[in-house]
Amino acid sequence: MKKTSKYLFSVLVISLINFTLYSQTYRIKGLRLGVDISRFSLYYFDPARVAYEFSADYEVKRDLYLTCEYGKQTVNLGKDIYKYHSDGNYIRIGVDRNFIKSEKPDEYEMAFIGIRYGYAKLNHLAGNIVTPEQYWGKTSGYFIPASNYTAHWAEITAGIRAELFNNFFIGWSLRARLLLAHTKDQNMDPYNIPGYGSGSKKAVIGFNFSVYYRIPFYKKEVNYNPVKK
Repeated sequence: MKKTSKYLFSVLVISLINFTLYSQTYRIKGLRLGVDISRFSLYYFDPARVAYEFSADYEVKRDLYLTCEYGKQTVNLGKDIYKYHSDGNYIRIGVDRNFIKSEKPDEYEMAFIGIRYGYAKLNHLAGNIVTPEQYWGKTSGYFIPASNYTAHWAEITAGIRAELFNNFFIGWSLRARLLLAHTKDQNMDPYNIPGYGSGSKKAVIGFNFSVYYRIPFYKKEVNYNPVKK
């Protein structure tokens, strides 16, 4: 009886040690959807532009996320010597690498660096253009008809994301963009390329501040060792 008791006690102690050193929990896998709320500040800083952007990412590995961003933009610019209008949309696709090494598998905070490929398409035109004339003074009524414009660019992004509470996140990112190719427009450059920035610059800096909700598809069992080595 004594031997049996000692044996059961030993098994219990070993089981408790193993449970402490090697535990099992879950990691939520799902599609995280976001909206860029920094776009609303355009009303104050650049009221000629109206834009919105949505994003989605999915965790492929613990530290690797596939991501896609889509947006639309309209510009209505009225000046004394011309009026300008454009309407277009864009898409960016890429990956984010998370550099936070969390000990717990159910933590989702991110400090990341990512790369993107961006593509935009827009239609723009200008009217009521006032031109100076040597003999007749200023004349108006000149019109640049609507034309299509496309642009391709690459960007590097870095930022953070934090989980406020279950499945709800908030985060920001800073982006450096390099224009790779674009339509050769003999009449005019676009005022602003959707998803990229100024139509007259080969490189620009962008910023996003977004809120996210993750749609939990399923839970994946993850084994981990919570003891620091």
